[in-house]
Amino acid sequence: MRSWDLGIAGAVLVASFAITWLVREVALRRQLLDRPNERSAHVRPTPRLGGIGIMAAFLPAATAIVLLSGGGARALVVVAATTVISALGLVDDLHPLPARWRFGVQLAAASVVVGVNLETVRAAWTLVPLPVWLLVPMSVLWIVWVTNLYNFMDGIDGFAGGQAVIAGAAITAVAAGNGAGMQAGLALALVAAALGFLLLNFPPASIFMGDVGSTAIGFFLASMPFLPGSAALPVEVIGLAIGLFVLDATTTLVRRLSRGERFFEAHRTHLYQRPLALGVPHATITLAAYPGMAAVAAFALAYGAAGRGGRAMLIVAAVGVFLGYVGVVTSLERRSAAAGEPSNHP
Repeated sequence: MRSWDLGIAGAVLVASFAITWLVREVALRRQLLDRPNERSAHVRPTPRLGGIGIMAAFLPAATAIVLLSGGGARALVVVAATTVISALGLVDDLHPLPARWRFGVQLAAASVVVGVNLETVRAAWTLVPLPVWLLVPMSVLWIVWVTNLYNFMDGIDGFAGGQAVIAGAAITAVAAGNGAGMQAGLALALVAAALGFLLLNFPPASIFMGDVGSTAIGFFLASMPFLPGSAALPVEVIGLAIGLFVLDATTTLVRRLSRGERFFEAHRTHLYQRPLALGVPHATITLAAYPGMAAVAAFALAYGAAGRGGRAMLIVAAVGVFLGYVGVVTSLERRSAAAGEPSNHP
């Protein structure tokens, strides 16, 4: 790592914590609170908009890192597009927007990122030998999906923030090890920004992230393979680094669609949410998830050195970790049902 990357990360950590604390105080005074309802995972009104602290610290730092690294206009487009997604999330947090508006802006932002970085598209997919004309729409859909799935997975204290720290650390190491200094600096800055927020979001959380943070984090992570010079940071590395989020959100989406449910409506049926119905506290779920997040992050670290067969096995191993969690949650639900304990899981 370059010395100034560490300096920027330190400043981002302090700024993220300070801004998040300030946002919490303002939200409390102005009653900008997330109030519990039948679909909520929390039981008391809690300030939202904590993602402002993450993005207010990260985005200026990301701009500085791109400029100092000589990343050029195409890399700045990714930062600018992330800013647009964060602003969209802020508007949605304050005044909920129709799903078609959110998806439309996300689709446009993802299309711009991929469109200005077309030469990176083929290298971004190491296990998908398809022509570029197919990889381009796949890349756009990948970015839009990760943007939304990260938002879907931001449902309990310390969960999405912890994932950003763990996955970001792995991505930092992969990028640094492959000489991608700009990408390493950007990932490290994201780690610092998420950590500053996590200090106030770890269970019991005193502030929530909100769409302003979750969608922007997902968008930026998904866009990293398309940054100039990111050949050593393919989509599969990002997918592994956030593997549990990808698998939980995707399997839940498929299940809800198969039932004819509206996937964009709030619910509590993600794997990570289901133990809440059994009375398992936020802290227990979050702390239990961190080792799994670390495991798939380790697979992301190993991905570059593995051959084609080895890379496929790492993806299989990530699925195995997820299925292990599925087994634990299913076992808890069966024990609860056998004991006659109430559960609101469908």
